[in-house]
Amino acid sequence: MKTDNKPWFWIPLLNFASGLPYAIIISVSVIMYKDLGVSNKDIGLWTSLLYLPWVIKPLWSPLIELIGTKRDWFITMQLAISIFFLIVGFAIPTNGFLYTTLALFWVAAFASASNDIASDGFYLLVLPEDKQSFFIGIRSTFYRLSMLAGNGLVVLFAGNLEEKYGDNTKAWSYTMIGVGLLMTFITIYNFIFTPKNEINTVENKKIAHNQSFGSVFASFFKKKQIVLILSFILLFRLGESQLIKMLTPFLIDPLRYELVEKGTDDNQAKALELYNSKVIKGEKLSESELQLLYSNLPILVQMRDEGKLLEEVENKDKIEYEKANKARINFVDELIASKGAQKDIQVGGMGLTTKTIGIIYGTCGLIALTLGGILGGIAISKQGLTKWMLPMILTMHLPIIGFILLAYFHPSSIYYIYAVVIIEQFGYGFGFAAFMMYLIHVAEGESKTAHYALATGFMAMGMMLPGMVSGYIQEYLGYGNFFIWVLLATIPGLILSRFLTFPKDFGKKSEEV
Repeated sequence: MKTDNKPWFWIPLLNFASGLPYAIIISVSVIMYKDLGVSNKDIGLWTSLLYLPWVIKPLWSPLIELIGTKRDWFITMQLAISIFFLIVGFAIPTNGFLYTTLALFWVAAFASASNDIASDGFYLLVLPEDKQSFFIGIRSTFYRLSMLAGNGLVVLFAGNLEEKYGDNTKAWSYTMIGVGLLMTFITIYNFIFTPKNEINTVENKKIAHNQSFGSVFASFFKKKQIVLILSFILLFRLGESQLIKMLTPFLIDPLRYELVEKGTDDNQAKALELYNSKVIKGEKLSESELQLLYSNLPILVQMRDEGKLLEEVENKDKIEYEKANKARINFVDELIASKGAQKDIQVGGMGLTTKTIGIIYGTCGLIALTLGGILGGIAISKQGLTKWMLPMILTMHLPIIGFILLAYFHPSSIYYIYAVVIIEQFGYGFGFAAFMMYLIHVAEGESKTAHYALATGFMAMGMMLPGMVSGYIQEYLGYGNFFIWVLLATIPGLILSRFLTFPKDFGKKSEEV
């Protein structure tokens, strides 16, 4: 089957192959580490550092411009990503899994960033501008669909395995092996169906060979309004960068922890006796008595639909033990400090299971995002970017209000959560098309691939730096105030967008097409 002139055959899966690794590395890793007992602070810090390859990818983007074809690059990188995901799956059950898997994710992120450069350049070379404006919505949609496949279907798969085995480590190990096999299939598909001719490749290579690394970078920074452009790119996703890091912990974290004043075994009975005899009287505890409370005091985790005892995670290494049992230790410390008066700690999460989150994002979220992305692309292709820039930005950011309401009111019906997710996903799909179309405008001219990589590199920096501190901000503010801060953080990008200049009908489909 000839597919060279049939973008519908290759654009969806090519962009899916860009989005899925990004989703797994940046988003799904957050859920995985949360399920494996890593703290919000560590999750925010370490998973945000995984953005780094996307930040610095402009440093090697000229190599992709000069050496080989874009197609050769993205096929090779997709195969490498498949292999690294498989290795992550086998590394999860090992000791020190956190830093081992982070290192593997980091290397996979370099391959994924290179895949993005090549895929973006391939798209810019193969399709003329009038078709780019239409397919920008399709690209954005399938990119986000791949992220929802990660945050939805992959998470749902992991959640089912957690219920089946009762072992989060085994569940996520099998899940990552499955993701590696899925990426292998996608790589084979793209090898077969992507066009083997790159329009204007010869002309662009002549231009590229006549340019040095320095001239490629210099020409980008000589663009009109470059300071304003970079400020907008860095700040546009300031709120979103923090939201996506703490949204999953918000949905997974319990509503509260409570002291259970009746033990189910001898050790719990001894811990409760110690609580009643010494803790409530404020008496000093020995090291062994403190450890008895940490290990055996019965603590209820109040989730959305059920309560369950907070189990101790055994580990001979003291540091690893404290990390794995942070919730138990913090609860006991609060109990001791209040002399037994503080019998519950409000966490403020929604108390959903991993499986439920997968269902929400994998069904209604998936449909809403698809509709939003397609409509966004159609809107720009019919009326141009100028008309839709402001409405799309507002549509993308205002749904954050829904998470503020969830955090403060904790509605009893789960359908409120569905409604918030549907609105947020539709708004993201519809609104993000404008931002991506603007980045295409920024990359216009010679060295499109390198300049687009520079633009998206700055975008990644705008995601990485705020994300690194998001866990600290959330723990300081609490979830409700944190979401208010996230909404306020969208304002600078909105203001800067009003000063950007670009052709009035940029992105509008030509009449004759």
